[in-house]
Amino acid sequence: MLYGDLRHARDVFKKGENVTSALREQFDIKYNSPEIIEIAYDLQSGSYINAVKEKRRYWLNYTTEISNVLHKYCIDAESILDVGTGEMTTLAGVANKFYNETSDYYACDISWSRLIRGVGFLAEELSESVFRKITPFVANLFQLPFVDGAIDVIWTSHALEPNGGQEKVALTELLRVSRRKLILFEPYYEGNSSEGRQRMDRLGYVKNIPQIIKECGATCDEIIPLKNISNPLNPTYAFVVTPPVKLINKEADLLWACPATQFPLSRVGDCFWSEYSMFAYPILQGIPILRPESAILASALEG
Repeated sequence: MLYGDLRHARDVFKKGENVTSALREQFDIKYNSPEIIEIAYDLQSGSYINAVKEKRRYWLNYTTEISNVLHKYCIDAESILDVGTGEMTTLAGVANKFYNETSDYYACDISWSRLIRGVGFLAEELSESVFRKITPFVANLFQLPFVDGAIDVIWTSHALEPNGGQEKVALTELLRVSRRKLILFEPYYEGNSSEGRQRMDRLGYVKNIPQIIKECGATCDEIIPLKNISNPLNPTYAFVVTPPVKLINKEADLLWACPATQFPLSRVGDCFWSEYSMFAYPILQGIPILRPESAILASALEG
């Protein structure tokens, strides 16, 4: 695990410089590991909410455009998951558009600090009835705490973006959990300008998404360029994906799975617990921490 003295990373962020680049140099690795991504975004928690408040018109336009794409595939979905939700700013705009039309909603991020700030933002932006339908939790997108085919529709908004070099691992996991559709709102390296591709290379962003979707046995139905973009060097495209048939069969009545073992997981008092692995996962200020490294062996919970 790549943790340690983070004061240098904090100072880099305060100077307005790129934290992931600084951390890759500090830890001497060539890609953005989950720890680097967590640290970089945790340090900037709250900044996305501030950006929405400063540029609310853009936020409304962007989330409306995303909602228009999602709504087509979510009309009769029983479950929807936003992976890499961050401070839940994009989720708030989307939820305001149509989340009252379906039943179960989930949102995860690797950073607890971003989620706890996002919960406050959601409470301000959504009606109480919609707010209560959303279950936020901490998770790593490479080890989601769900059984195979648990979620009807999974979507991301620039969550895959920093995971260059790990595209296939990430997509394989997202496709494992998605039952009907996976919709990725991500940068498109091959569709970007020369200057934009150079920037994506420098920051360690994802590449070859359509090809890797195919390699995973899924089908990329559409690639839709979004009109509302905040940075012309990092335009957003919607990749609408149908998972492989062999991955979309849902086991009856099972949803959560231990992220370390994939055994069934359920809420037990003030934690999530698997009677198979006997791992317990804590809940911090109402947010479950469902990452493998957060597991506590708790056989005494049995019975």
